[in-house]
Amino acid sequence: MLYRTFIKKILANGSLGFLLLTLCWATSVTADTRPTRHIMVSMRPIALLVQELTQGLPVQVTTLLPQGATPHDYALKPSDLRALMEADLVVWLGEAGEPYLEGVVARTGAQIAWSALPGLVQLPPRPALHEDHQGGHDHHHVDSQQGHHHSTTFDLHFWFSVDNAVTLADAVEQALLARDPKLKNALAQNKAALVQRLQQQRDQSRLLLAQAAGPFMLSHDAYYYLEQDLGIQSEGAISLDPEIKPGVKHLMAIKERIEDHKVRCVISDPSVSNALLNKVDTQPPLVRLSIDPLAWDYQGNGFSEWLSSVYVKMVVCTTAG
Repeated sequence: MLYRTFIKKILANGSLGFLLLTLCWATSVTADTRPTRHIMVSMRPIALLVQELTQGLPVQVTTLLPQGATPHDYALKPSDLRALMEADLVVWLGEAGEPYLEGVVARTGAQIAWSALPGLVQLPPRPALHEDHQGGHDHHHVDSQQGHHHSTTFDLHFWFSVDNAVTLADAVEQALLARDPKLKNALAQNKAALVQRLQQQRDQSRLLLAQAAGPFMLSHDAYYYLEQDLGIQSEGAISLDPEIKPGVKHLMAIKERIEDHKVRCVISDPSVSNALLNKVDTQPPLVRLSIDPLAWDYQGNGFSEWLSSVYVKMVVCTTAG
């Protein structure tokens, strides 16, 4: 009775009643649309992919690895441990790429190790001077019996492969549906749009590069999957591992390759210093286009948009001259 009387008084007060009821409605809507699922991902490229897959849905995506850190040397903080344990789903590369997470992830709830997904395309490590220009590299696929890897017997930059991105999107979709079947239609629509964008921009870039691609060099060999997707191949890499300084003999071989093959552009990334690039530079100087393989050079929230920007830089680099 008292509640009804209170409501009648509010309604009788004209604009005040309307304002208060509107405020109550807005508060109710906010409460209903708060993120209901928390996905913790290990690095930004994964976050961009999961964010695009779940856009418009009650899902919150958090990136573990901060800008400037690498999966090779990051030390988990107490707040990181708490966030991992509280997440509904953890998505990471797997033991080979992020061994520092192995013990922690084993104690979390649902988790997806990208490197262990069936059907994943895995490319083997390649030498610093890339000899095969016939596109004859073998793709290695993970079958359902393989499980996790403890040694880096394959290139870990999975996210530069559209097929691998779709494989992870499928796995995340299934993991979310297991917890919330009501998301089925929205997730299916988002994934279909994502896949279409990824495949279309890859095919368009590949067609363009087939007509105009020239020789180019890498500062860090992080783009093998990208090259395979676009049907191109770099001449070599100044550094295979940013944590290991290349020797004089290797730098001389790289510089010779640049001069002999008339390379005019190098794809650089933050892990390799300009001072090191200067050691192999030529006259006129090489065009330097930067791509951050961990996607911190991109300010948006969409994986396909970021990958499209990477394609543009590859096209520009291979047509420099």
